[in-house]
Amino acid sequence: MSMNRKAVFAAGASMALAFLSACSDSSTAPAAAARAPQAPSFAVGDVLGAIVDDIPTVGRFTICKSAASNVSGIFTISGASVNGGGGTAFAGDLVVAPGTCRVAAIGNLASGTAFRVSATETSSGFVAPVVERSVLDDNAAAPPGPVLSAESNVAAGLSYDINLIHGYRLTYTNTVAIPEDVCDFSTFGGFVLLPNNISYGGNAGFASSGFAYGDLNFVNHTNGDHIHVWNVTDYGHPDDGPLSQYGDSRLAFGLASVNGGPVNVPVEWRFVDLGEPAKKGGDAVYLNVGGVVLIPEQVVIGGNIQLHAKCKKAPKAEKH
Repeated sequence: MSMNRKAVFAAGASMALAFLSACSDSSTAPAAAARAPQAPSFAVGDVLGAIVDDIPTVGRFTICKSAASNVSGIFTISGASVNGGGGTAFAGDLVVAPGTCRVAAIGNLASGTAFRVSATETSSGFVAPVVERSVLDDNAAAPPGPVLSAESNVAAGLSYDINLIHGYRLTYTNTVAIPEDVCDFSTFGGFVLLPNNISYGGNAGFASSGFAYGDLNFVNHTNGDHIHVWNVTDYGHPDDGPLSQYGDSRLAFGLASVNGGPVNVPVEWRFVDLGEPAKKGGDAVYLNVGGVVLIPEQVVIGGNIQLHAKCKKAPKAEKH
């Protein structure tokens, strides 16, 4: 498990494009009804959130991360009817890994209508620069291939209309700097309520002597389990996965005793300090115990997580 060597956190922005109700691409373009496919729905065969290729598809809104990216993106998708058009947007966090494309929304449309979609990269603003955001308009009126729109570097705050003529693919290329090895420590205490009512507390760090150290305590009030990691054996910034999009997130790993049993249950505890106090900063956590995710990535309900930018000696009793 490598955690200290690379930072992976995403930056992004909200995106959009104003829709022309006539949806004519030029003064000589045929009327929409004359060039529209004779099908009222694009939902058949499409699965929201599915990983797909980037074949041009009208009536579908797809988000891609280029293979040149060194970070995944986390997006929230919204959609609204235009002229009575319908559709479905992905609900929840849509995670798009480098080199992949995922379906973010599909339209269920009739001629002259549209489904207006916007995508917000919720990891935006976390320091990392956006190198490129390219937009492809999969336009049925411009065969045989997609049209690279003028918005090759898209401003924030826009939306895109998918319909019988247009579909959109937004491709992000995000690269971030790789920091030096971390040498700091974290303290934390708090709770979440869903999907399990879990309280947590402890500390973890990486010392100047090259040792990880720490003590983690979790109580699952849903089933009464007490999970205790007496000695943290690995600590640092996660290379990928939950919370890795934050530059200051940390992962602490160790073997736990559950309800006083043998110390043989692997625990992966991820957390990020996003401001003081937590109720304003929105600290976030993730917990995996024995291969089971007890806390999916989420903002904490109460308590506080604090990252201390200080490299100290490991307590003697906790050296490994």
